[in-house]
Amino acid sequence: RAVKRRAAAAQGAGLYEEEEILLALIAGKDYNDDSKCKKKLEEYCKEFENLDKEKIHRKLKSFCENGKSEEKCTKLKNKVKEKCTTFKTNLQTAAVKGISDLTDKDCKENEQQCLFLEGACPIELKDNCNALRNKCYQKKRDKVAKEVLLRALRSDLNESKICEKELKEVCPVLGRESDELTNSCLNQEETCKDLVAEGKKKCNTLKTDVQGALNGKNKLQEKCLSLLEQCYFYIGNCENNDIIKCTELGEKCQEQNIVYIPPGPDFDPTKPEPTVAEDIELEEFYKKVEEDGVFIGKNHLRDATALLALLVGKDSDMEKKCKQILGKKCKSPKEHEALNDLCNDKGNTNAIGTEKCEKLKEDIKKTCDVLTLKLINNRLFDPTKGSNEIVGWEGLPTFLSNEECAKLESYCFYFEKNCPSGENACKNIRATCYKRGLDARANKVLQKNMRGLLRGSNKDWLKKFQQELVKVCEKLKKENKGSFSNDELFVLCVQPAKAARLLTHDHQMRTVFLRKQLDQKRDFPTDKDCKELGRKCQDLGKDSNQIQWPCHTLKQQCDRLGTTEILKQILLDEHKDTLKTHENCTKYLKRKCHKWSRRGDDRFSFVCVFQNATCKLMVDDVKDRCEVFEKNMQASDINDSLEKNKIKTESASNICPSWHPYCDRFLPNCPDLDKGKTLCQNLKKYCEPFYRRKVLEDALKVELRGNLSKNKCEPALKGYCTILENVNNASISSLCKNNTKNKTEKDDENVRKKLCLKLVEEVEQQCKVLPAELKHEEKDLKDDFETYEGLKEKAKKAMNKSSLILSLVKKNQSNTSKNNSKNKDKDAVSNEKDTTKYVKILRREVKNVPVTELEAKAFDLTAEVFGRYVDLKERCEKLASDCGIKDNCDDLKDVCEKIEKTCRDLKPLEVKSHEIVTESTTTTTTTTTTVTDPKATGECKSLQTTDTWVTQTSTHTSTSTITSTITSKITLTSTRRCKPTKCTTGDDAEDVKPNEGLKMSGWSVMRGVILAMMISIMI
Repeated sequence: RAVKRRAAAAQGAGLYEEEEILLALIAGKDYNDDSKCKKKLEEYCKEFENLDKEKIHRKLKSFCENGKSEEKCTKLKNKVKEKCTTFKTNLQTAAVKGISDLTDKDCKENEQQCLFLEGACPIELKDNCNALRNKCYQKKRDKVAKEVLLRALRSDLNESKICEKELKEVCPVLGRESDELTNSCLNQEETCKDLVAEGKKKCNTLKTDVQGALNGKNKLQEKCLSLLEQCYFYIGNCENNDIIKCTELGEKCQEQNIVYIPPGPDFDPTKPEPTVAEDIELEEFYKKVEEDGVFIGKNHLRDATALLALLVGKDSDMEKKCKQILGKKCKSPKEHEALNDLCNDKGNTNAIGTEKCEKLKEDIKKTCDVLTLKLINNRLFDPTKGSNEIVGWEGLPTFLSNEECAKLESYCFYFEKNCPSGENACKNIRATCYKRGLDARANKVLQKNMRGLLRGSNKDWLKKFQQELVKVCEKLKKENKGSFSNDELFVLCVQPAKAARLLTHDHQMRTVFLRKQLDQKRDFPTDKDCKELGRKCQDLGKDSNQIQWPCHTLKQQCDRLGTTEILKQILLDEHKDTLKTHENCTKYLKRKCHKWSRRGDDRFSFVCVFQNATCKLMVDDVKDRCEVFEKNMQASDINDSLEKNKIKTESASNICPSWHPYCDRFLPNCPDLDKGKTLCQNLKKYCEPFYRRKVLEDALKVELRGNLSKNKCEPALKGYCTILENVNNASISSLCKNNTKNKTEKDDENVRKKLCLKLVEEVEQQCKVLPAELKHEEKDLKDDFETYEGLKEKAKKAMNKSSLILSLVKKNQSNTSKNNSKNKDKDAVSNEKDTTKYVKILRREVKNVPVTELEAKAFDLTAEVFGRYVDLKERCEKLASDCGIKDNCDDLKDVCEKIEKTCRDLKPLEVKSHEIVTESTTTTTTTTTTVTDPKATGECKSLQTTDTWVTQTSTHTSTSTITSTITSKITLTSTRRCKPTKCTTGDDAEDVKPNEGLKMSGWSVMRGVILAMMISIMI
């Protein structure tokens, strides 16, 4: 097939170089009139006076030399005429062939000649070119429908009976996807015969292609994905030897790091089971087909009138034939839902069906009138002429959208034979839609390379456009090895002025169609709308102001949708009931949004603006997923098996990672899941041993890093197990041996061998997936690190500018703040530098003074810096864990080195500890004065004692120069004191003291104000 493609390309390249082909494109039907031909040629050449003509076409220079125009017209007109005459004969032969008899070569060669020569010889070629294009177009559409059914019925095409049984299951869904699939589902017996035969052909072709790829290993990499996809869809109908070859191909491709991922969504028990269309990636398949110029739209007419019109066809006694057909179809009405209301439970036609057949002719006429009106509106029918004529290729309308084409084609599919002049009208419709697809293929290639130049009207713009087009065409031709990828591209490249009109017009029409879609969907888009319309906005927005604001609105809504999804996943990962009710959600968001706002965290700004709408979206989605989860659990037989202990422990590695995480995430938010012995309750009990062992295996994997290869693992594990046994570590060492009774040393070796195989296999799987994931993570980490560094510098400047005093409040083992007294414990002060190792709370504390705007901004900026630091630190820890196996993965080393460098460079914003040290100094001065009192009977003395304590308290804050000092003067005064006298009782002498008085005076206080940020941490 590759040889055929090269031969076709060579033939096409040869036609591109022929002078008569170039003249036919330039002069059109005027090629045979020397004066008109000369005039057209001169006008053509005048448009390119400032362009390098040889770059447009190798022989164009000779066309545009002075005085050569007339000579070229005279010399080449006979050659053009001769080509038309020869081609007319060949075309007649091809145009009368049936669709199934036409080969790809027939279509390729004749369509190419029609494109080049129909404009020059419209009378001779127009009708047959239209007929050929219609047949080739239908052949492509039929081929697509057959391919869809082959994919949907893989492994069920060995016998027609099996095929028919399976076809009845898929047709109610797939029949809606296109008119051709509807037709195949209405003729299931014939369809299955074709599919079984086609399945055998596919096997033979696949066998040859796979063997050829295995033999030619140097080109294996180019063919892997294509052949593996075919193996996945077709090998189920082939022989065992062919299956083995596909398996071998998969292994060889895996060695090249190429793995085919089968279509369909990943396992998720909270989502509905994928449809047949999702299971075969129908949408992606249709996009590939569209690249070949064929747009497949959904079947837009699925009512009883349309279906009966198709089945009855053109018949003189329409009512009679309708009743006969309906009688047969009522035996199995499920084949088409439109017939359900026309049949009774016994499989016969009911009264409604009979009435429908009686009025069928009248209903068809009404529909034909609607079709005629649509044809007039789309300039495909001229009512003044009274009948439809075949419209030439260049005269077909260019303003139909894909959706309008699909609707018109559906009308033709059902009513073509019953409408007046319907066949010719529908030929024009199909030709229009086919032309639209082929032109779009060429237009997209050029428009992609000419963004920013697709609007304009003056001469300067046109000159610039043409110059750029010549460059683009030269580049595209070079990339395709000296030829053009399709004929329509060649036609545009040799006619730059025409290309300017067509490309700008096409861009304008695409913008109009996009605007209509945006008006319908921009305010409440789905995920699919965001992807498709967002891509179109990006492509078309550079050359149009009409869609600027609608696209902006779409982006805002899609950003909100994306942010809501991220927030929903975060909340589900918390394993709380935040999304159980709307009240829970709004309460959470109100608190969180206030916190995010204070920190300057704008990740969820859209969410916080529309809190109620966001909560409704999330809660409703979780509610729907809860219902699906419950249905899927009931449909699964795992719960019954768990209750009856039928599932072996070895199966936990398949069951637990698949189901248990969804239980953790959704159980708190799904009220009905927490009733009775549900799957989640049984899974929790069943999976506990698995997860305990998984933790130990992951820890062991870390210990054995660098040795997790087939040759190194067992010796390293044996040595490590010996160490564990010596230190009596019972946890991980339990993995090293057979824990059953009567075990032998050989049993322990087998356990270690089995464990090594498992760990090595896990690491090999990680080595295939992690490099790509970590490259993306490393880029994001690098970008976020640079953002963090920029914010950190801003925070430093803001702190200095506002003279903001920042302090770190540390906590002791009892989690209380430390006020360290120097007299009590000088060693209690922590010297740890990482001030945010376990940051939990950031708060602002203000005492007795208003906060300035500069201080507030500095504080908020600092808070954001700390928040980002913690986030980056956590990501670094996770990535460091992922990089733990880098010694066993060569592809991980480079990316892990970059990650480690970024994480090493990650430093927190420096903030000193908030430490309060109190020093107390007491000075005592005693003065004694003795006075003799002559009135005293004993040796009494009058004395006055003044004791003064001066106490100074200095409070020093490590981050502040402000000192608060309190000075207190205390005086104790005694007016008399007698010398001790001997008592009459004979006791020893004692002091005789008058009442003592306390007097306090002289308080002098200087107070200071401290503004600080207290950073509460847990150590």
